[in-house]
Amino acid sequence: MNKQPYRRGEKYIEEFCRHLQASPLKHYDDKTIKQYKETVWDFWEYTDFADFKSFNVEFAKAYRDSLSKNSLQTKQQKMQRVALFFEWFAERKLKKGCFDEALMYLKLNSLERSQIAVPILQEYPTLDEFNKIIDFPEENDEDRRDKALLCFLLLTAGRISAVCSANIGSFKLDKLDFIQNPAKGIKTKFSKYIDCTLFRFEPKCEKIICDWIRYLTDEKGFTSECPIFPKMTPQAGNSAQYELSKEFYNSVNGISRIIKRRCNAAGVEYYSVHKFRHLAVDTAIQLSKNGREIKAISQNIGHASLTTMLKHYANMRPDEYKDVIKTLVFKDYETRKVCDLTTEELSNILNERIKRNGKAF
Repeated sequence: MNKQPYRRGEKYIEEFCRHLQASPLKHYDDKTIKQYKETVWDFWEYTDFADFKSFNVEFAKAYRDSLSKNSLQTKQQKMQRVALFFEWFAERKLKKGCFDEALMYLKLNSLERSQIAVPILQEYPTLDEFNKIIDFPEENDEDRRDKALLCFLLLTAGRISAVCSANIGSFKLDKLDFIQNPAKGIKTKFSKYIDCTLFRFEPKCEKIICDWIRYLTDEKGFTSECPIFPKMTPQAGNSAQYELSKEFYNSVNGISRIIKRRCNAAGVEYYSVHKFRHLAVDTAIQLSKNGREIKAISQNIGHASLTTMLKHYANMRPDEYKDVIKTLVFKDYETRKVCDLTTEELSNILNERIKRNGKAF
């Protein structure tokens, strides 16, 4: 084995990353490509920088065992990344399929798959907790910005990267639409174009958002290219006082710190930014009345597939879904008001009851 990485191996990894970047079948953003590169490099280092051509069952089994302290989700992700690299390597540099036996060991076994399939119940704030978090006086621009930010997170169900990079031009005041267009600088997952509108279950939050954006444009001279939620910077000549800048947060950490500070001030458990997305989806689903509305919720948060949303959001605890089941009425004709029925429908119900009872009224 090699104790130090050799240049040809480094070139293979770099070439693989370029392959991911240019893939016509699946979009890999820079963050994802970096994760693939780091994972493949970690595997290579684990093998003492062995020649990639020597990859075999023993390497695969040993690497798999080395991931035992990771969560099953992390273990699966790392094995999938390494497997994809060797599938690409075999196809491009050797003979397609020559690593098939070894790659079998870079998969979860049946027991692990059953464990990972168990839904994870997400903890997120209730609407009461949310309203408590935003219940603080607006004494300055920072207070106004933070309250609008919290409301925006809830009513758009936006991911933190998109909200962090949102500019004023991306929000349409007349329609309350948030157009998440990567070509306009909005950072979405997988650089997906998302055309969403505010959820309408908290009117006061709508007003807070709209008032904030009007304040920025009418009083602060912000243009369509400026951030909706700008950084606060020290005032010139007085570093103890802060004022609005026209700078975007260059990382999501700044937004996370705002949320943590406001949760602490309200005496509410700190919830990460993404938990507000869960709250929004859960609330919207509870208010929905039919499948079409649920599908609309899914597309509004950027999920073309309804399955994706239902798998990862609004999962209920056993006591919750059992309570829902107990209230379901499957015999609709038994509960409908007589005044809602036509003569024919009423006649059919009476005939059905006569058949069941075996006698006429």
